[in-house]
Amino acid sequence: MGVPLKEALMATQIDPVCGMEVDTTTSDLSLEYNGTTYWFCGKGCLLEFRDDPETYLPSDHVPSM
Repeated sequence: MGVPLKEALMATQIDPVCGMEVDTTTSDLSLEYNGTTYWFCGKGCLLEFRDDPETYLPSDHVPSM
């Protein structure tokens, strides 16, 4: 039977600020930083990351909602 077309086309990334899953095929909330594109669930998370990206990038950072 296979995977439904919508699910097959969906690409997701994790919002580095809150940890939510973001559908990159429908969202326009992204920001490039140091050659990597980061995706966000909402404008608030994008603005927080934009203002201080290094807070959210360490390997020990735990995103929180």
